[in-house]
Amino acid sequence: MSSAPPIIDESAGGEAGNGLLLFDADCPFCRRSVRWLLARERPDSRLRIAGLEGSVSHRLGEHFGIDFARSDSIWCFADGEPRRNSDAVWRLAARLRGGWQRLEWLRWIPRPLRDGGYRLVGNHRHRLSSLGAARLEDHPRWVNHLSAGLCHRCGLPGELADEP
Repeated sequence: MSSAPPIIDESAGGEAGNGLLLFDADCPFCRRSVRWLLARERPDSRLRIAGLEGSVSHRLGEHFGIDFARSDSIWCFADGEPRRNSDAVWRLAARLRGGWQRLEWLRWIPRPLRDGGYRLVGNHRHRLSSLGAARLEDHPRWVNHLSAGLCHRCGLPGELADEP
């Protein structure tokens, strides 16, 4: 099984994405986790990615009143609402193919326990990945700006788009 992420050919009419994941792009563990997720994503799930300290996060942060650059959580946008920590994890699990999708059952664990587990991993994530992981800024799923189409497919207000 190939771990290469699927590539979206937007010039051939493919949609730019139906979800957006913000993550710590400077963290090797986080980069490895995002690569793992993209490699196991269902074909109908076209998640886009951006770093917590980039222009996309800044724009979303202004709208939602969140300083994503100071956040150490992952954030998922798919229905117009920012979801973070374990709420983001189980929503991302629903995008996986095969048996991996069963991880969505995490949503039935009470949030304080889920978030506690998330924090445990998050607090030790730099130690969990002793090897470096390739940067993702040149990945086909990386976004540097919010298009009107991506905003629409993620349920975000159109005025957040960087372009008309």
